[in-house]
Order: sequence, then C-alpha cells, then structure tokens
Amino acid sequence: HLDIGVGTGFYPYHAPNGCVISLMDLNEASLDAAASRIGEAKIQRKIKHDVFESYPTDLHNEFDSISMFYLLHCLPGNISAKACVIENAARALTDTGTLYGATILGDGVIHNTFGKKLMSIYNKKGIFSNSDDSEEGLKQILSAHFEHVNTQVTGTVAIFSASGKK
Repeated sequence: HLDIGVGTGFYPYHAPNGCVISLMDLNEASLDAAASRIGEAKIQRKIKHDVFESYPTDLHNEFDSISMFYLLHCLPGNISAKACVIENAARALTDTGTLYGATILGDGVIHNTFGKKLMSIYNKKGIFSNSDDSEEGLKQILSAHFEHVNTQVTGTVAIFSASGKK
C-alpha cells in the first residue's frame, strides 16, 4: 500500500497488522511523523516526492492500493491541473490495484457559514485550491485513467475509488 499526502499518518495507522505500507509526501517532517505514529516496523519505504512529477520507474506497477486522503484540495490549481497527480498514481498501481481517497469540494456542494468563511480564507492563503473542484471534475480526471470509478459526496467531501487502470 502507498499512502500519498501522509499528514499525521492517521489513516494508515488503522491498517490491519501485516499490511506493508509505503509513505509519500513532499515534506520530510510529515513522513517522519506519520512513520512514527504508524510504527516503523509497518513502513516499507518513506518517499519524499512531488506528486506533480513522474514517479521513479521502480515505483511503476508496484502497489496494490494507493490512498489520497484530503490531498487533492490542498494541491495548487484547478481539478484539471491535478489530473497528472492521478495519472502518476495510476502508473504506480498494479493492473488490479485500486486508488481511493477523499477530497473537499468547492463547487456543487453547500458549505455552511463557517465552512464558506474557512474555504475563502484557505483558498486566499493558498492552503486550499479547491474553489472550482467539483464531483464531476473529479470523475473526469479519474475516468481518464481508470475503467471503474466511484464517487460519493457526503456533505462537502467527495469519497472516491478507482480501479481497472487504462
């Protein structure tokens, strides 16, 4: 398994025993913090890498699953500009692998008053870049690289999975 945009390591921390986990992030401190939380024994690799850049060839067809929890809305650009992030991840999956995750949408969902304010501040500061990110846009970039795409919007969050890489 590869977890991209590791944050604090919350999600892979809950992986069952026996899972072999690799971590990818641009921030080395995040990689170290996540690995520490998860437990170094479960970590196969810590990969410091920019997700907008092609992965090294030794990572192609390497992972049975890849997760991206709350990563896409933090990446710069509109949803179309993030398509290469999905393409790069698809290359790292085995033919039967699955990409899954969640992202906060800015378009086509209703944010409450606090959420609207927070979205405005975070987008102005560049912490988020998701004002125009929609479920339809997410489906389009996933469908360009996968045969089977599922999205479900809960509140303002799109939960997604994709398999059957093209």
